[in-house]
Amino acid sequence: MSDQGFSTRRLVITAMLIAISIVLAIPIQPAGPINSLGFITIGLIAFTFMHVPAIIGAIMEGPVVGAIVGFAFGLFSLYLATLQPAGSQNAIFVDPIISILPRIFIGPVAWLVWNALQRSNQMAGLIGAAVAGTLTNTILVVGAIALRLGASFFGILTTVTLNVAVELVVAAVIVVAVVGALRGYTGGRAGSTV
Repeated sequence: MSDQGFSTRRLVITAMLIAISIVLAIPIQPAGPINSLGFITIGLIAFTFMHVPAIIGAIMEGPVVGAIVGFAFGLFSLYLATLQPAGSQNAIFVDPIISILPRIFIGPVAWLVWNALQRSNQMAGLIGAAVAGTLTNTILVVGAIALRLGASFFGILTTVTLNVAVELVVAAVIVVAVVGALRGYTGGRAGSTV
């Protein structure tokens, strides 16, 4: 990625990642363990990996692509919140400060960590970017909810700690697998030219 302009390749990758985000978010069943492909509930644990395309976009194509994909994720989150019944805990995402604004920062923060770590260790860069992007999503969304509700940030954060732990592991595995395969970091092969 030598230039920051939007080449045809960069536009195509951005569009593909946005399309993947949309497919992951489409509701499958209103009740049950798999609400959508990107949001899974198992008992008390509810986790998402909807933020992962923004992380992958940032690693592959830079912070602007990560921000655009994160923005698209936020828009779709806002749209899905409008479909929630009144009183649903997800109805709070109709507020764009909660649903959109935090998601714009997922990619740029992941890119900063990737850029800092990848020169010395590609694997550490991938895992670090996945962790940073996931924590950015969690901390900013929880912060926005706390701000809007006048609630305790740490009080809300403690209710999602187990979910976040699962999201960190899932994001790291997906980012390492996808980017590693595309760039050839994981098997010693030359990898794709993507």
